Amino acid sequence: MKRKIRINPKTQLAYIPDEIIQEGFVNDVDAFANAITVTLVKPNSSLEEIERSLQIVLQDIHLRMGNKNESQKSS
Repeated sequence: MKRKIRINPKTQLAYIPDEIIQEGFVNDVDAFANAITVTLVKPNSSLEEIERSLQIVLQDIHLRMGNKNESQKSS
């Protein structure tokens, strides 16, 4: 699932879409970050759940890359 999170650089506040809040991302949420990505983690998630979730995200990215390559070939 791809979602937009709007961050106001002046106030340093982020708008989190309702769908994400309804999934349980409330109160203090852990984040793993590097120079390119930030992963928000639902409270009380185990490391195993986080790893599996990241594997699914990577699969989605690979599918999107494949679809992009296919559409470029047909152009």
